[in-house]
Amino acid sequence: MLKKIGMFQHCNEDELSQLSTLMLLKEGKKRDVLFYESDPCDVIYFIKKGRVKVFKTTEDGREQIVNLLGKGDMLPHVGWYGGSDYPATAELLEDGELYFMYVQQFTQLLEQQPKLTVKLLKELDVKIRALQSRLSHVLSKDMTEKIWGVLYALVKEKGKRIDEGFLLEIELTHQDIANMVGTTRETASRIISQLKKEGKMHLDHRFLMIKE
Repeated sequence: MLKKIGMFQHCNEDELSQLSTLMLLKEGKKRDVLFYESDPCDVIYFIKKGRVKVFKTTEDGREQIVNLLGKGDMLPHVGWYGGSDYPATAELLEDGELYFMYVQQFTQLLEQQPKLTVKLLKELDVKIRALQSRLSHVLSKDMTEKIWGVLYALVKEKGKRIDEGFLLEIELTHQDIANMVGTTRETASRIISQLKKEGKMHLDHRFLMIKE
């Protein structure tokens, strides 16, 4: 099963065997919090099943979603090396299962397995580039461009190719989308309705489709 985790898919049998001795499995329910922002980062997670939102809380108490993660993803991407704190809060969007490993064991393993470290760096490079791409859209001054750009980048990165465009199976509310770009739910709903009318996207309670 570890082969389905992004950073482990190219590992050989010996590396997978070492990893399996350190991995534990955790089941979680929708809205369970895996960790809170600023707590000591002592556990690292790998998603086996389900989806997780990663968010920061602004000074006025609003939620700002910085990432949406799914099957095969690792979290956190940063903060686990050098005794840092979790950079954001992570919450399950649906019932799920996660492998987890204590940070101390993980860092010791990387020090012992340089090839595994290189694979991790390659995986993190891909993830961070994708995150930067999505965040670049948030800097747009036009809210329609923000929402369209963030959703397009998200579905293209994590979804699958279909005849009409890209499809991502995910429970995503209008409030979630508003929290991704820093606007109100009402504004997000109005723009989403307009994008639907223009035939650019379809949002259901279980999936998001972007048309090309």
